[in-house]
Parts: sequence; C-alpha cells; structure tokens
Amino acid sequence: MPRLPYIPPMSNWQNCSWPMLASLAIVVNVLATSSLYAQEARIPLMPQMIRSSSEQADFSGFCEEQDFTPGTTNAAPKHGGRGWNISAQYWNQFPFSATLDLGQTRHLSSLWFYDTHGTGVWTVATGEPGNWKKVLTNDCGLYQQWVHCPLEVTSRYLRIELESAGANFTGLAVYEFTPEGFQKRQAQLAAEAAARAEREAALAKAREEVARRPWVEMPPFGRVQVVDEVDCGSAAPGHLFRENPAGASRVETILGRPYRVLQPATNQSSYMAFRIGQWKLLKPGAAYVLAVEYPEDQPRSYVVMNGGNETSRGFHTGNTIGDALNAKYVNGNPESLQIPLSGGHETWSLYFNLHDRFPDLAFIRGPGERKLGIEDGFDVVIAQFSAPNDPTSHGAAVSRIRLLEVPNKTALTQPLRLPPEPLPRRHITWREEMADGVIESDKLTERGVKERLDWYRYKANQMRFLGMNTFSKDLLEFGACQHWDPTPHGGNDWIHFASGTKDLWEQIVSLMGDCGLELMPYYEYAGSKGGRGLGYERRCQPLTRDDAFTAISWVESANADITDPDTLADFQKMLDVTVVRLKDKCRFDGIWLRPRWQLPMGFGESTRGRFAREGNDGHAVTRAELIADKKLLERYEAWWFGKRREFLAAIRDYLRANGLPEAAVLFTAEAGEPGPAFPTWEKKLVTDDVEGWRGILNAPGQIVDGKAIRPISVQSVLDGNLYLEALQAAPLNWGAWEINHGNPPADPARYRETPGVLMTHCFNRSYTVKSSATFDAFRGPAGLALVRHYSLNENMMFDTRDGEKLGYFVADFERAGPACMMAEALAMANGDPSMLGYLLGNNLGRGFPIYVREFNANYLALPALPSKRITDACDDNDIAVRVIRTEQQGAWMAVVNTSSKQKNGIKIRLLNSGTPYNAVTGSPLPLQGDKLELSLHPYELRTVRWDDPGKVAK
Repeated sequence: MPRLPYIPPMSNWQNCSWPMLASLAIVVNVLATSSLYAQEARIPLMPQMIRSSSEQADFSGFCEEQDFTPGTTNAAPKHGGRGWNISAQYWNQFPFSATLDLGQTRHLSSLWFYDTHGTGVWTVATGEPGNWKKVLTNDCGLYQQWVHCPLEVTSRYLRIELESAGANFTGLAVYEFTPEGFQKRQAQLAAEAAARAEREAALAKAREEVARRPWVEMPPFGRVQVVDEVDCGSAAPGHLFRENPAGASRVETILGRPYRVLQPATNQSSYMAFRIGQWKLLKPGAAYVLAVEYPEDQPRSYVVMNGGNETSRGFHTGNTIGDALNAKYVNGNPESLQIPLSGGHETWSLYFNLHDRFPDLAFIRGPGERKLGIEDGFDVVIAQFSAPNDPTSHGAAVSRIRLLEVPNKTALTQPLRLPPEPLPRRHITWREEMADGVIESDKLTERGVKERLDWYRYKANQMRFLGMNTFSKDLLEFGACQHWDPTPHGGNDWIHFASGTKDLWEQIVSLMGDCGLELMPYYEYAGSKGGRGLGYERRCQPLTRDDAFTAISWVESANADITDPDTLADFQKMLDVTVVRLKDKCRFDGIWLRPRWQLPMGFGESTRGRFAREGNDGHAVTRAELIADKKLLERYEAWWFGKRREFLAAIRDYLRANGLPEAAVLFTAEAGEPGPAFPTWEKKLVTDDVEGWRGILNAPGQIVDGKAIRPISVQSVLDGNLYLEALQAAPLNWGAWEINHGNPPADPARYRETPGVLMTHCFNRSYTVKSSATFDAFRGPAGLALVRHYSLNENMMFDTRDGEKLGYFVADFERAGPACMMAEALAMANGDPSMLGYLLGNNLGRGFPIYVREFNANYLALPALPSKRITDACDDNDIAVRVIRTEQQGAWMAVVNTSSKQKNGIKIRLLNSGTPYNAVTGSPLPLQGDKLELSLHPYELRTVRWDDPGKVAK
C-alpha cells in the first residue's frame, strides 16, 4: 500500500519557525493529492530474505503471505499474521534478533506493524553485520492496532531485535521512497534545513538587538521598548503582508505622511494583514502594547484584530457609524454624529498579555489548531466592512504598527482612591460572550493559553490597568454550565458539565480575591440542563401554540418558569455551589441574571393554576379564554411580572441570609446584543444630520428589500421619549411566534421600591444616555445600573461570493479618542449611575485607555449615593455639575464636559469657602475667590472632594 512521506508529528510543530511551518504545510498539501501517493512504495518481503541469529528463534512469519494492507483499519492482518515464534523454554535467553536483507540498497521511508498483546521493547537497526546503527525503538505499548514508524534511512539491511517476550507484534510491512519521492523528500529536508538555519540566524540577530531596541514614552504606558515595527506606508511593508481582495489597499499621502489605505468595496469587506514579532524573542504571558497609527483627516472606520491575544476591536472617527449598518443577525441601532476630527496623526493602542499560541490569520470558534508559536509571531489585521455597511468611511488608513514591551506591568495598575468606609461604593463590571474558546480544548495545540487560569490572570491585569474593580464571568451560557462543579447537587443528572474544567471557577474566585477585585458572577439561567434537569422539562408553554416561543432552536431546548417554586429551589442550588460556598475566598457584590429568551412568560396548566389561586380569585382560566379576553390577559401578564419581582427578591434574600448581607441582584431583561431597537419594523438611524443621511440612505445600494433606512434626529428621540418606550416595549412578533412572551421586557416601575434588586438600563448610543427620564424610570433604592450592549457585528467580515474571510468574526466598536467615553460621560451628567456594566462580544480591552482609565478612576472615587445636579454652578451649559453630600465623610462634586470640544478655564461656582482636592490624586485644587477653575477635554469626568461637607456648593 502506498504511503505518504514522513511529516514531523504535530506535537513537534510548536517549535517550528514560520518558514518551516510554511514549507511543511506546502508538503502536506502537495503530498495529500492522489497523484503523488506512489512516491512511497511497499517492498515485497519473502521468507528467504530474513535470517535469524539463533536456531531457537523463527522470524520467517514476518515475510510470509504479505497480502494485507496495513493501517486501513484496526483489524489484525488476515494473512502474514504469525510474526515471530520462539518456544517459551528459551525465553530466558532473550534478546533474539534477525537480519532482513532487502536485496539492494534502498531509500527506506517507513515500516508498519500490527501491535497485538503484551508490552516489550524491540528495535530496528540499519547498516550491516558488525556495523549496526539503531534507528527505531518501540515498546508495543498499544493494543491490537496498526502502528506507523518513520525510518527515513538508506540501507540494504535491517536488524530486528526482540528484547523480551512481551514484544508481540505481527504484520510487518516495509516501504521505500520511489526515485521521484526520494528527490522530493531530499528537497523538502533541504528546505527545512535552510529554514532552521534562517531561524537560528534570526534568533541570534534578535538576541544581539535586544539591548539596542529603542525605548519610547507612550502615555499611559510610560517607558516601553519597541519590539517590532511595520512601516505600512511602504510600497513593500514585508511582515508577510497579505490583503484581501487582491489590490484592496494602496499607499496614499495623508497629512504629509504615507499611509496604506483600504479602498471601500461595494460587495465585500476587506483587510490587510501583517505578521508581527517573528523571531523577536517574544515572551508568553508578558505585557505588551499594540499601537496602530492612523490619521484623523476624514471619517474612517477600523477593525483591529490582534492575534497575540485574540482580540477584535473596532473604532471609528467623524460621522461614521462604526457598527455594520446592515448586520446579518441583529439591528445594530445605528447612530451617526458629527464628531470633530483632530486633523492630526493619532494612535490606537491595546494593552495585553501575550498568549502561548496564536491562530494563523483566521480566528477560531470551536475546535481548531492554533498553528503559530512564539517564534512565529502573530497576525495583526486591519479590516473594514463593505461600503454599504460603512457608507461614510473614507477607508481604514494606517501608517505604522508597533509592538512594544512593558517592562513592569504592575506599574501600570490604575490607582483607585475609593470612598471611605462605610460609604457604599460604585462598581464597573463586564462580561465576555465569545472569548473563552481560547482555553476550552483539552489539546494544547488548540489552546491559546497553556494554563487556563493564566487566561484569567490576564483579565485581572487588564482590569487593574483600566481601573475596573468588579470581575464578572458567565457561569451559565444559554443555560450551559461554564467551569463549575455541580456534583454536590447531583452532577450530570442535574447539570451537564465538563469534568476537566469543573474546578476552574473556584480557582478564579481565589485569584480575584488575591488581586483585590470583587465579583459579580453572571448567569443566563434556563433551568438546570442535565439528565434530569428542570430546564429540559420546559414547563413554560406559549399561549397560542404548543411547540416554542421563538424560532431560535438553541434557546428553545430548555426554559424555566419563574412562578414555579421548583425554579427558585433549582437556582438557589446553583448559587449555593457558585457563590455561597466560595464567599470567604473573595468579596461577592451580588449576582447578575440575564435570561436569553429562557425565562419566558409561560401559560402552561400549572402556571395558569397558580394565577387562578393568586390573581384570579380561584377561578381557573384556559389559554383560549386568555386569548379572547384582552383585560384578562393584561391581568395575567401583570401577575406574572409581579412574580418575576418576587423571584428576584427571593434570590436577593437567599444570598443575604447566607453570608452576603449587602448582595445585590442585577437583572438584564434585554436578550439581544445591541440593546433594544425602537418598537417598529421600520429601521431607523439616529443622527444630527438628517438631511445628509437621507441622501445616503436612499441611494440604490443602501435600500434593502425595497426599503430604505429612515434617519431621525437625536432631538426627536428625546422629545418623544422614544428610547424609554423602547426600553420597556415587548419585542415585536413575526410569523406566528410569541417573541413578546419569550422575552418579556423590562418593567422598572415595579422595582422603584425594591431594595437590593436592579433592573439594568441598556446604553450605548448618545440618544440612550441623554434623557434623565429614562434613568429616573430605572432608578431604585439600590441605585441605577447601566449596562453597555455592544452589537458584536458577528460574521460581518465576508464576501458576498466566498463567505467568511477571517474565520469566526466579532468586534465591539467604540468612538476614537476622548469620544470613546462619550456615552459614560453623558450618563453621568444626566443620570449618575451607581454601577456600570459592559456586555462585550470579545476579549476585554480598550483602544484609547488613557481616557478609559481617567474616567473609571474618577467614577469610582464617588460614593454610590444619590447626587443632585446643580444647574447654576457653571455658566457654560456644556458643563454638568453634580454634588453628593454626606453627614460625616464630606462631599463630592462630579464635573462633566458633555461636549465634543476642549473646555479651558471653565469656572465652577462654589457657595462656601474651603479647599477642595482632586478625589483621584488627593492633590489640592486652587481656587479663584469662590470659583474652581478647571480645563476639561471632551467628555471628561472630573471628581472633586471636600472633607468638610459644609464647604461645597449647595
């Protein structure tokens, strides 16, 4: 049977350089074609070719009747299966050997044998009698299966030696290269040798250059060292430059500097990719900065994919919308604002810890080998959506990409000056949706990070760098157990779980406690999903049909009825093993619950029975009666919403009764990624330039299914309270589905007097944070929790003809520069949330960290107490001022620049004397009479504190 030439085993590929991997990939590809199978030929064996060294040992069985085909199945050979024969009385005389004469010198490629019973060492040597060289050792460690052994030697003779009677095998087959195959293999080996020489030379050069690598000052990272650099504006940028489609980019002079610019394409997305860090002595786990230099001359949108830690983030400038206008799966709630351009050369930067292995260009979802190792470097991709999905962008433009090493990552921790005890503190938390596939596989070559806990160490590093204080992780994803152990309450009968990662959550809790961070675990609860799990009973039934609420098959497999006492008991067991039992390892601030269409409003018989007893004077109701009687249905729905409030309050009470006396429960009713859309089938774009966008959106290429997107003004959203309506509206139905019951909306009014339970307020666009009415509607005794919903842009890097280009794609967008904190700054001015959360679609990271760190530090310096907006504290209407007073710990003032312009020398009027100080740094702030003078960049939050509560504006 012809076999393929030998390729190094995959376990050894992690040490190969890129050229080696490239050459091996080419060889594998070429040799996998059927026309080249004959490059390896089988050598016919006959009994006269083998001679035993002892009369007591018979080896002729290896050469008899060789009409079998090794390796095609695991079945034993039907013929030639006798192998060696040595009487047991001679077993004390081992080893025994035999010489196989192949008749002429041959270029041997491999041999096969069938491993039978027992274990014992046997060897193969080449050369000639009296001059043998051992080339193969095997211990027969497998059982009843074919074994392939590479040889790659030139010899006429083979000596087979059995060291013990346990070396039981049969079915010996020997292969040689054909002349053509030998030539190709020699060429391959020569190429590999050249690649190894190139690698060694490159590594030697890197070791010499380390001491000469330049150091640069880069806020907020301080002094960092340049590891590698790509001159993207060069005609030949090197670094394994690739682009798609062909000719997608060109070099242009922008603001006096050469830039490589992606040209907008009408029918497909495009990208340019560079390999960075190859043979640069990269260090797994070390802290690095990826810096991308771009121009702010025209509106542009960018996606940056960093293969070094598998992060995809987008940013955009000017009046671009960032997220894809016509996303595949969701309405991204687009917004366009005329954000001023700086007119200069700017830098996007990402702080990260380097992984152990990296994907080869395309990101991976599910099983898949991460083919690149540390010596290979990793890919950095600059990408953009198709022109119809990004109609105002002039094309992503990049002049330079640099990789910089951070010498001391602990020095980058953002200092936080929190309010003194016992004042309540604010929290910034987050959750990732599509990231932990990096650590899921049990195969090291399929994991980006060797040690799974390191992945979370890197999260903690990122949080401390950005100034975030509360870690969240999905412990249930669409109801599936994520990295915790349900064994105490029934194991797989209760919840299916992965035994290999069942202890990871407990390790994470200890890690976060050691890092001084707090916890807010996240649950997409759907009822327990196990062999006898509650969720699979699907006790919630629709009103008008019997099968499902929605067309989303993966969410309809399980659900839970929040009116059912069994559901509360079921979820409490989860809280017991994931929170209560671990509460001494880290501070838990509470839990975050978000049903993804899996806590629906049910109309099953038992649910209607509870309604009859509790809300209908004992009178039973049928589904037909509820359908026919609108007022009865409204009363039923009101009862159900009340039961949901009882359920959440009971969760709070359970946590507080079990050692977490201040625990809060966050509930995010919105199941979709981008947050709620306006409750109409007409797709809208919110903008401050309605006329300009009307012309763009009515163009033929922008009209989808015969309909154009309608632009509406930001002011019209505010005047009509349209976003408050959207936040509380049930999702629209289509077909005969019951999406409105499958995903019941937020009902914040029921929680206005409910301590310890927060119905979260979705935010992202400017129109979502400009109305105080929406914030007031969601405020309760525990404060106000805002959660930023990102659009994901899932699978939007595609070609209409060829499909996906960069593997599995998601990317979260933010505005460029200080505008990246626009939504948070406006939220502070108009609503002052006590908690901020982020529902990320990808790995945690921010592209303009100097502004993120600054905002977070000032935000967390404020106590989580109600504030009052002071309308006459500043003559500039763009400056919002809020004040928090306490009886004994002093007072705080939050000053917010709500505009896109720099504000210099603004004066804040103070009604009392006294010296305020910067609440983040502790440094005194100078006064001019009764006024505080500040300079604020766009969308900046500045926090001021007085120790004496009497010395602050009233």
